[in-house]
Amino acid sequence: MRRGATGLLGALVGLGLLCGCSPARLPLVAVWTSPDGTAVARVQPCPGDHASRMDLRSWDERESDDAPSGALPDEAADSGWDMWSSARIGRTTFPVFEPPESWRVETEGTQALLPGRTYALSFFGPRGGDTYDGHVYFTAADLASLRPGQVWADDRAMSRSAFAELVGDTC
Repeated sequence: MRRGATGLLGALVGLGLLCGCSPARLPLVAVWTSPDGTAVARVQPCPGDHASRMDLRSWDERESDDAPSGALPDEAADSGWDMWSSARIGRTTFPVFEPPESWRVETEGTQALLPGRTYALSFFGPRGGDTYDGHVYFTAADLASLRPGQVWADDRAMSRSAFAELVGDTC
């Protein structure tokens, strides 16, 4: 009996440690296509928060089949960029493949929206003593399906005002 209780306690502690190590994933990024066809992103940390690290990753369907939960190791992503900055980046809008020059960005692969690939745009920000990850997953087909005035966020099309409400509800 004692051995079973010790095992259960150990499993619960281990689960707690695993859960406590991952930042919360929040739908605080929206993407859409501008009239000229440029993919555009809106990064919106919670009020008073900021991002100091951001990245764009992409993969095709074959690559995601091998990855747990669709996540890929950095070396598997062949299109995207990484940004680390000492600046506090608040709410901002920018072309997905042309982050502001003031950010320290390292690119890899093709800097264009390609068919058959899934993209993940994420930022990492603080919330009190914790961190969280604002993110969006999207494809070229997702953006092509948007009607004027819509954005892609939280795995679906929505109006810009619905995205603002989503951010408000999330934060």
